Amino acid sequence: MYAGIVCILWPESHTAPMRALFLLFGLLSLPTVQAGEFPGGREALVVVTTDWIANDQSLHRDLIEVTPPDRRIPIANCQSNLAIRFPFTNNQKTIEVVCENPSWKRYLRVKIKRQKFAWIFTQDLVQGTQVHQDHIIYQSIDNERPSDPLDQEKILGRVVRENVSEGDVVTPDLLGEEIAIYIPNRPYEAGEVIRLEDLSIERQKQDASSKPVTLWPEQTVIARTQLTPGHSIQAGDIEIAERILIAKTTIINGQVITENLVESKLEAITSYGPQALTKVEEIIGLEATRTIRAGQRLSASDFVAADLVRKNETVRLVIKRGALEITVETIAMENGKIGEQVLLKNPDSGKEIRGIVSGRHEARGL
Repeated sequence: MYAGIVCILWPESHTAPMRALFLLFGLLSLPTVQAGEFPGGREALVVVTTDWIANDQSLHRDLIEVTPPDRRIPIANCQSNLAIRFPFTNNQKTIEVVCENPSWKRYLRVKIKRQKFAWIFTQDLVQGTQVHQDHIIYQSIDNERPSDPLDQEKILGRVVRENVSEGDVVTPDLLGEEIAIYIPNRPYEAGEVIRLEDLSIERQKQDASSKPVTLWPEQTVIARTQLTPGHSIQAGDIEIAERILIAKTTIINGQVITENLVESKLEAITSYGPQALTKVEEIIGLEATRTIRAGQRLSASDFVAADLVRKNETVRLVIKRGALEITVETIAMENGKIGEQVLLKNPDSGKEIRGIVSGRHEARGL
C-alpha cells in the first residue's frame, strides 16, 4: 500500500493566506492517492486498485474483483503518485487510475461482493425433524448462496424434507410443506394453563389463511380465549404467562416487607410492565413507598431499602467465635440498612460495639 502525498506549487506573488487557502482546497478535493513509484504491468495495477478499494470501502480483499485491462493496452510505470477514485457518482463498477508522469489514464471494471445473511442450520438434522429455535442461526453467508433469506417464522415449526448438515443454508426446498400443529384434547377456559402433554401434535399443509402455533413455547402458556377440543391452536389463542408478586394483604406506606405480606399470581407477560417483580427475595427487608392494597401487583418502584435497625430500638446482636455463639441485647445508636455497619450499645456495660445489620432488629458481629 502506498502512502498519500500532496504537493501544491504556487507563484511567489501569492500571499500567505492565499497559499493556506489553496492548500486547504487541495487537501479537501484531492482523491485518495497512492504514493511511491509504480512499477507498471497489468498485475501490479490490479493489486494497487484492489488495495485502494479495500481501504476506501473497509472491505476484505477477497470481496473485491478487479478486471485486468486488455493485454493489448500497455500499463507503463509511473514516476508520480497514482490517483485512484470512483469517477462516477453512486457507481462502484468502474475505477479510474491516473498517472501524471508519464501521463496516462486507465479505467478498470470492478465487482464488489457484498456480504449477505441467511438462516443456517446449526446441526445435522434427519428427514422429518421439526425445526426449533436452536436448530438455526442468522449469520453471514457466501455471496454465491441465495440472496433472499426466509423469515424465521416461515422456518420454525416446519419439518425438513431431507437430511441436512450443519452449515447448510435454510432454503424453501429443504422444508416440507407440512407444519406441526397443536390440538387440545379437552376444553380450556381463558387464563387456564395449557400443558404440552395434554395436546395432540399433528401435521398439515401450510395454509396462508391461518396462523397456527407451529412451535410450542418453553415458558408457561395460558389460554387467551376459550379453546375447543379438536381445533388447532392459533397464535392468537395463547399467551406466555409468568408468576408475579402481588400484595397478600394491605401494605402500609413505610412498612418493611416480610414474606407473609406477599404472594405470587400467574399472569400474562403482556399484561404487566417490565418492572413487575417475580421473586420474593427481591423485596424482603425493603420498605414500601406507598400504601398497596391487597391483590395489587408489586413493582420495583414501590420499594426502597429500609432501615432495618433504627436509632434507640433494641437490636439482637449475635457474635460467633468458632463454635461459640453469644447473643446480646443492645440499643441502636444509629439507623442501618441490610448489610450496613451500625453502632450499637450494651445497656448493661455501656460499651459500644459495631455490628452488621442482618435483619429487622438483628445484627451480627464483625
